[in-house]
Amino acid sequence: MTDVTTLAALNADYSKSSTSRSTLANDLDSFLTLLTAQLKNQDPLSPMDSTEFTNQLVQFAGVEQQINANTNLETLIGLNQASIGAQAVSYIGKEVQAESTTLPLQDGSAKYTYTLPQDAKTCQIVIKDSSGAVVKLVQGELSAGTYHMTWDGTNSYGEKVDDGAYTLEVQASNADDGETMEDIYTTTFGKVTAIASDGDDVLIAAGPVLYSMSYIISVREIEATEAAATTTDTGTTTTDTTTATETNG
Repeated sequence: MTDVTTLAALNADYSKSSTSRSTLANDLDSFLTLLTAQLKNQDPLSPMDSTEFTNQLVQFAGVEQQINANTNLETLIGLNQASIGAQAVSYIGKEVQAESTTLPLQDGSAKYTYTLPQDAKTCQIVIKDSSGAVVKLVQGELSAGTYHMTWDGTNSYGEKVDDGAYTLEVQASNADDGETMEDIYTTTFGKVTAIASDGDDVLIAAGPVLYSMSYIISVREIEATEAAATTTDTGTTTTDTTTATETNG
């Protein structure tokens, strides 16, 4: 089911401007009330200097103009979000690749990539569930490069786990000094099931996993991606230049 909530985002943005406008109106009313009282009770022989309250009126006018500008910007942002959300609906049923460490297990299978920027001394992929418990350990490759992996949805004991959102960690050490490698790049794949908005960004849902639109790298038809990789029961995925094999930890 498609879930596009851009209208809620628009309403939230409009309420911000409305609140600012209401606050300004209350402050201006209070200022004018005080000014009127001062003018009524001033000494005719020593009238008030109009410079100060004139400056304050000018400041109020400037703030009002800024609020009007913000309202117009919020309207444009809301319309842009609605347009992006409408376009993203076409992603439903397709596979997206996103820069992420959150791995969606859908229909008992999941795919991800990791990139080692340099040769490693040790490399291990750790898949954890939502509670942080380790579900699967995978021996990673040691040579620098990008590796495409497929997880068959089994834990380290060969038992099938439930579909859901899992966390992907690639733990590697440098070949030179053995220190932890920090700049490891990971992406995960998911079948798009819904589109949503949090008011600031359009979100792509792959089952329970939400990807920000800005982190989507590619969108593909499911049939095309399934034909591009050959996966065996042991979890071996052959890519253009590398072969990566899952092993039980």
